[in-house]
Amino acid sequence: MSFRSRVRDWLSEDQQPQTGEIAEARAAAVPKFVERSGVEYGIPDGGLTEYNQGLGAATQTDRRSLMQQLYEAYVACPWAWACVNAIARTITAGGLVMDWDSDTGEGDQEEPEKPAEVLALERLIAYCNPQEDIRQLMRNVIVDLLVFGDSFIEVVWWGGQPVALYSLDSASMMPQADKHGTVTGYVQLTDFGQRAVFEPRDVIHISMDAPRGGVFGVSPTQAALLPITAWLFAASCGKEMFRKGLPPELHADFPAGTSQAEMNKWSAQYSARHIGPRNLGVPRMTKGGASLNELQSGKVQDVREFLDQKRDEIISDYGCYPAKVGVIESGNLGGGTGESQDKSFRVNTCAPIDGLVMEKFNFAITVNGFGVKGWKVKFKDVDWRDSLVIEQIRDMRLRNGSWLMDRYRADIGEPPIPGGDKAVLVDRQNLVLWEDMEAMSKAIVAAKNAPAATAQAAIAAGMTPPGQQQPGQGPPPGGGKQGDQKDDGKPAESLRALQWERYRARLAEARQPAAVLEAYRGELGDRAE
Repeated sequence: MSFRSRVRDWLSEDQQPQTGEIAEARAAAVPKFVERSGVEYGIPDGGLTEYNQGLGAATQTDRRSLMQQLYEAYVACPWAWACVNAIARTITAGGLVMDWDSDTGEGDQEEPEKPAEVLALERLIAYCNPQEDIRQLMRNVIVDLLVFGDSFIEVVWWGGQPVALYSLDSASMMPQADKHGTVTGYVQLTDFGQRAVFEPRDVIHISMDAPRGGVFGVSPTQAALLPITAWLFAASCGKEMFRKGLPPELHADFPAGTSQAEMNKWSAQYSARHIGPRNLGVPRMTKGGASLNELQSGKVQDVREFLDQKRDEIISDYGCYPAKVGVIESGNLGGGTGESQDKSFRVNTCAPIDGLVMEKFNFAITVNGFGVKGWKVKFKDVDWRDSLVIEQIRDMRLRNGSWLMDRYRADIGEPPIPGGDKAVLVDRQNLVLWEDMEAMSKAIVAAKNAPAATAQAAIAAGMTPPGQQQPGQGPPPGGGKQGDQKDDGKPAESLRALQWERYRARLAEARQPAAVLEAYRGELGDRAE
């Protein structure tokens, strides 16, 4: 056993006396494995060793060959490179931050003082190793997942806590596991014959989903290997066509009796004098009865269409959208707007990978490493929307009562204000607390029904509303004949004028805003003051 291993064992968390919440958290986080009955796919009876990595009849060399093939496909195909880096950069754009589990985002709770273990974890995130920062390390993790299907992070321990994090080469890492898939260690064998051994807690192993399960994951690059290979062949054909100056396909008809040596000599001279960009425009000349006939010109358009078709298949396998990898096609049916593509890309492609990585990282480092409770590490969200759109959405949510003023102010980094914990409804002219909506609704209904109530009262008092006539009456005022008399001897025109005046006075009184305000105050009671 090496000196480093003995020191690490001597300072391991099992040797350290731990009490309190940290010890309880670590004890609760240590999984109690119970041997299962099922057997993992691709693992032989003897388990996975550094000389037999399973996968049926595959060997260590075969796995390395596959890893090398995936790496070359990722580097050679620009669309595979663009998709992988677009996903990795989008997820890690905001870096890693600590998040309090009880934070509702409403701005109504003050974040508590961070415990010592949280501060220690933040120091590790701020300085994970001398060569990489945490953002670069996590970006490499996601790239390895998308290219190889697995990623490995080395955890360096000291005194029972992680003190450094390093990225490990996925192609040279070999998990050691029994036939049930329980990992007992890791071995790294490089191309130079270098060998390193790791315990399970020294490595964070993250795998992509695999259709049949197993220790290793299946990457989008492996799933897209066929269209990537086809794209590379088509690109090679296009490169060769342009390298030769896009020559047409010709048929040379030589006279009878021409020897094979003369035909070979002519072919070599034609290639030297007419093939290549430098020979463009040189006329084809024959003698002795020979003739040239063009069969077909170079089909550049066919090559371009094939490349575009394979490009679409590749970016589809990665879950990317055309706009995310620089492909802007106007009038593309089903493509959606730029904002809808961005939202779908983040929800359907980036979020699942984000959750996969953070789940393993928090279990291995946050809980098992530092014993943190009530806090977790997450990728910081970055809002890529236009600033005007963001402000319009905030204002809309505040006006319809979806957001409180305190939530609005918390979102823009401002402190709460008195009364900011009550929802309001803002229409074009008025501002009403949502808790007063019932009283306001009754007041509005009363205001709308006031003219009708006044008209009914006028009819009950024997008065005639505008535009209506009581039975037995003549035309409205001004429309009757002069000298019309009622039974009491008074002129009918004078009686109707008096009724009109009383009706107008009652109607004007009912239409006063004071009446509406009084009804509203009556519903509010003491709150109106």
